[in-house]
Amino acid sequence: MADAVFLGGDRYHKAEEAHAGIGPILEAAGLSVHYTDDFASINADLLEGAKLLVFLRDGMEWPNGHDAEPVRWMQPHQEEAIEKFVLGGGSFLVMHNSAWNYPFDGGYRRTVAGYFQFHPPFQHFSVDITDPDHPITQGVDSYEIEDEQHFIWFDNDRVDLFSVSKGDDGRQSASGFSHEYGDGRVAYLANGHRLSVLQQEPVQKLITNAVNWLLRK
Repeated sequence: MADAVFLGGDRYHKAEEAHAGIGPILEAAGLSVHYTDDFASINADLLEGAKLLVFLRDGMEWPNGHDAEPVRWMQPHQEEAIEKFVLGGGSFLVMHNSAWNYPFDGGYRRTVAGYFQFHPPFQHFSVDITDPDHPITQGVDSYEIEDEQHFIWFDNDRVDLFSVSKGDDGRQSASGFSHEYGDGRVAYLANGHRLSVLQQEPVQKLITNAVNWLLRK
């Protein structure tokens, strides 16, 4: 039985890069980690006894080929399992694209408290720390990065927003937020399209702080 379950990888993101960029932080926090790229394996049994769930994966699959429209892979029993896991005291680290094309009106959306809109191409932009007193931003100054700038709706009446991205074109979006949900905790971090992004010092620090906050350390 693992302390953490980490689902990484999809059509646009390599599982080995997601796991390599975040896994060492989880292990350094003393967690035994179950790494997987099998979305169908996410269920209540897998989450039983875990402390932390980590996603770096979008909600799309292409069973009819990449020329056809994608379908959403998440099933109702998986939404229910994730929501119950967090409500019951588990924590969820939502990385990068993990609010993209999931069911919009259900347990997953309620748990994440955000929903992906779009992103421009991989490019330069800045990330401003807007709440330097938040536990997840400790030791992190505003920084510049090359990544996909993800734009996301979020429930501003439910979450604590602690960082905002700003493109060279002036467009801004949430880049990091957290909230408590039932007895559990959720943190969203937008950076992470490539291993080189995940390994940037401020991104590593944010992930480390987020894991500690999620684990109440």
